[in-house]
Amino acid sequence: MATRDLKMSMTVATEALLQVNPKEFYTKALLENRSSSYFRQVLNIKEKTKIGNLSFGTLLFPSDCEYQGGNSTLGAKEMSPCKIQIGTDLCMYEMETSFLADWMKAGSNGEWMPAEYATFMYSELSRNVSDLLEVLTWQGDTDVTFDPDVPSTFIGLCDGLEKQLCGASIPTAQRLAGTTINSSTVIAELTAVYNALPTRIKQIKEDVLWCVSQNVADSYRLAVALQSAEVYTAQDPELNFLGYKLTVCAGMSDNTMTVSKADNYVFLADLVSDPEDLNVIDLSKTTGDKTIRVRSDFKVGFNFLNDSATADENEWVTYGLDCA
Repeated sequence: MATRDLKMSMTVATEALLQVNPKEFYTKALLENRSSSYFRQVLNIKEKTKIGNLSFGTLLFPSDCEYQGGNSTLGAKEMSPCKIQIGTDLCMYEMETSFLADWMKAGSNGEWMPAEYATFMYSELSRNVSDLLEVLTWQGDTDVTFDPDVPSTFIGLCDGLEKQLCGASIPTAQRLAGTTINSSTVIAELTAVYNALPTRIKQIKEDVLWCVSQNVADSYRLAVALQSAEVYTAQDPELNFLGYKLTVCAGMSDNTMTVSKADNYVFLADLVSDPEDLNVIDLSKTTGDKTIRVRSDFKVGFNFLNDSATADENEWVTYGLDCA
């Protein structure tokens, strides 16, 4: 049978190289290297959602001819994400006078953003968004008024877990006051948290998420190193306390800890259904401004489950939260 060689040509517009993969961007910005990667993740949330939980009354009875049974309770907690925008501008002339000039074509009306720089910018943008969302996860407080001229007020965009857990129904014995933690005190404070753990949490150690702030983790590493300087000053000590993995949650306030089942920490996001919402706009072709603008709108939220004022039903221990 005769064969033929077919040749096809394709022209790729230079602006096509500038288009980021939005789903990949959001995956890195919202899910990777963050506390929320350990949480129960509820994605594709538009406005509100309800997460159910089931609890049982008495289940075992003495055998008899007549049926005996306890009541089961099916509940649900309503949760809402916060609406947030990413926005940043980059002046084209600053690009032209920077190190990028060597990558750019001659003339002032050609390709302004080299593909190499576009890749770098998207990577840095997703990393910075991720860092900000990590802090928002824990320290977010809508009582703070957002001011675009004061960068630190971004925490006013959404309530984080520290504020929300201050309002949770947690018995006093499992809501521990904190102190300044260092290598001399960290073991005693971790022990206090361990002693406050509900029995039901101790029975499911493999399902527990014990979050610690960065300074608590650093103090623990130093404390372990002091016990065996020959081994640990040249190595990274494992963050493990009495069989529990200590997870560094970098967005937590200093000297704070929380312990519960991993599924009781909830992360809400809408990043699957609207991936095309990451827009990179060359304003020189619209308004005439020599500016590259990046804008995106997304939804994100944080919440929790299974707190209770009854010690036998509560599944949380908190340490050092500023609930004043």
